[in-house]
Order: sequence, then structure tokens, then C-alpha cells
Amino acid sequence: MSGKTKAGYVALALLAGAIPSGGAFAQGVSAEELRAFRAALERQQQQLREQSDRLARQERLIQAQSREIETLRGAVGAPPSRRTAAAQRAPAAAPVVVPAPAGTQPAEAPRGPSTAAEAAQVARREEQRVLGTDPTLARVGGVLTPRGALSVEPTLEYLYGENIQATVNGFSIVPGITFGSVDIRRSTRRAATAAVTLRYGVTDRFEINTRIPYVFRNDTIETGPSDITAQPIVIDPSGDGLGDIEFGASYQINAGLADWPIFIANLRVKSDTGRSPFEVPIYTVNDIQGGFLRGLERELPTGTGFWSVEPGITVAWASDPAVFFGGLRYIWNIARDVDVQDPAGGPSRRLNLDPGDGIGLNFGVGFALNERTSISLGYEHIFVFRSSQEGQSIAGSSTDIGTFNFGLSYRASEAVSVNLGVGIGVTEGAPDARLILRVPVRFNLI
Repeated sequence: MSGKTKAGYVALALLAGAIPSGGAFAQGVSAEELRAFRAALERQQQQLREQSDRLARQERLIQAQSREIETLRGAVGAPPSRRTAAAQRAPAAAPVVVPAPAGTQPAEAPRGPSTAAEAAQVARREEQRVLGTDPTLARVGGVLTPRGALSVEPTLEYLYGENIQATVNGFSIVPGITFGSVDIRRSTRRAATAAVTLRYGVTDRFEINTRIPYVFRNDTIETGPSDITAQPIVIDPSGDGLGDIEFGASYQINAGLADWPIFIANLRVKSDTGRSPFEVPIYTVNDIQGGFLRGLERELPTGTGFWSVEPGITVAWASDPAVFFGGLRYIWNIARDVDVQDPAGGPSRRLNLDPGDGIGLNFGVGFALNERTSISLGYEHIFVFRSSQEGQSIAGSSTDIGTFNFGLSYRASEAVSVNLGVGIGVTEGAPDARLILRVPVRFNLI
């Protein structure tokens, strides 16, 4: 019993003792003083009823929280805590009932707070909403779909990149003075991908997903010798078609209790359903201006031509008002035999090519600005090892791909949200700019 409750009972006792009985009371106390005593007594009774209701609600909440804690501890294999077990064994404290004065109605007790499980679910949904703003996590894992829910996620992605290369065929006798020819090549690459991603929550901790893309590509390549009398050569290859279909799964390893971060294991498998780079025609020396265009593609592929498997792990830690996240994954590109075309115009050669594996790292932080809007800032870096041909490493084939990411999300309703992501390339191997628009729509199937 709290101090305020005890004080209320003492006040009632003093009031009861201070009021004489029978005629002595009538002779010593006026009618106005009697009304004042009755009003004070009613106020004390009302306060006691409210305190009793609060104590009862607090007791019910403590018991509900104890049951939820034991359930979560059992899920992670932890033994029951002494404190929680004692709380569960302890009988509920009976609320103090104070009779209301005649002619008054008992006050309606306000609704109590939500249980611990409901509070945890609300916090988890809020965290998932923040994580869903990051373009990398939305693709490689970290955002889970609740049990029995199907998420249909239309996506539109646009990539832009520009690169300038200079190839010197000659020699220099002093720095800055070159004898021979200089081949200047400027490439502008644009790609748009329309995709649909389907996610299904098998349980609250396990999700399966698939992504089906359709790719539109267009390049503009300007090449030719650095000579004021020579005309540059411009080609404009393009390509469109089905891209590489992906399959994936994500599993939340722990419950994130006791201020621990949440760990999510991810697995993604990419197929080779898109048109391979080895299937598109290329320019050879037998073509017009083939000396400058040899090896360039006449049409553009829509896939990589290789299967890949990407296991990884994502970590998320909520520290109000921010959510910190990070991830690490390994990209295993599976080698295979391909027919490589000869830029010199000869027959194709059958070679075993391994495009090289990679390691991807991403990290960032997100904020919920209000109940509908969230933002995130992050960075992603992928290091790709050297490719190999017939077991021999290809010099200069390793590369780094670094991108700064910014994400913005607006929840239009409980089932629909709109996410916009922006990526800025910081390395030569990364696209200069990337725009991603996603509109996840969730359906509850059970």
C-alpha cells in the first residue's frame, strides 16, 4: 500500500473520531460545518477509489509483463528468473473497495496500458519501418514480413553513370609530349529496372521472398583518336528484357531482449535468367571503324550470365530516437564455361570464367521523424576480387564499389508505404547516381 493510501485512511479515521454522535453533535456543530465535513469525506473516498483502481491496474500489468518475459526467455532457452517466478506465484493484491456515499455513482476506471507483448510489437514495427528506408537493407535483408502477411513491392530503379578513358598507343620522350595516337573513349550508361518483389512471412521471424526484374538499358559511347582532323565515332547500343530473377530468405536469430541488438541471417540466390553478356553481338575488326570499336557490344545484356549465392547477416540496434544498422555479406559468383567471342573476327573460344567473388559491407542510422515519416543515412561498399580465366587471374580485374545511400519513407496507411532511395557513387566502379522508388503493399492472409 502506498503512503498516499495510508494517509487517506488516517484522514478518514480522524474525521470519524472528530464527529460526535447524537445530540452533542447537533448542539456543537452548525449545518454549514456539517456540509464541509461531508464534502471532505466524499473527496477522500473518491481519491481512495482512484488509488485503488491504479493499484489494481499496475498489479495486472506487472503480472502480464512477467508472463511475457518468461515466454520470451523460454523462446531463447533461458531459465526462468527468480524475480519473475516469484511475481507469478504471488497472488494479485485485492483492490481496496471503499463504499461510495449515498446518491453518488462510482467513477469509471480508465483503460489500462497495453501489455508488454503489444508494446514490443509496436516497437518492432517502428524499427522495421525505419530499416525499410535504407535501399541496401530492402534488397539484401533486414526487413521482415509478419507471420501470414504477403507483401507485394513494385519497384522502379534508375541508374546513371559516366566514364572517360584515355588509351595511349605510342611513347613519350618527356612528360606531356607523346608520339603516337591517343584513343579517348567516353561512356554514358543509363539503366532502368522495373521489378516486383514478393515477400511472405512464414513466422514472425522467418520470411521468404523473390524478385522478378525487367531491365531497360541504353549506352552512349563516343570514341576515336585525339586528332583535330578526325571525326569521333558514336554508337548507341541498347537492350531490354527479363533480368536475373532472385530468391531469398531471412531469419531473425534472437529476440533482442536486455538491450541487445537484433541479428538477422539472410540468404540470397541470383539466377542467370537475363540475357548474358556472352550472348550479345560485338564489334570486330571486320566492321567499319572496327579498329576503334572492336570488343564493344552492339546490343546490351540484361543479366550477368552467372549464378551467385549471397549469405549474410544484418544487425539492428534501437537506441531511441535512432536505429543503428549494419550488415556483412559474401558474394559467391559461380564459375562456368562460356563461349567468348573474338574481337579479331575469329571463331569463339570455349573458356572457363570465374567473375570473382566479393565482400559487401553496409552501415547507417535511421530516424522516425513522426508516426508516418522516417529517414535513413547509410554507406555500402563492395570489394570484388580478381576474375580468372582457365584458373589464371586476370590482372586489373578487381574493383571497389562504394555508394552513399539516403532513404525516405512515408506510411500512407497501415498496409501501404512509399519509399524513395538515393545512392551516390563514390568510386569509379559505382554508378554516379541511383534512384529507387518502392511502394510496398501488405496483405494479411490469415
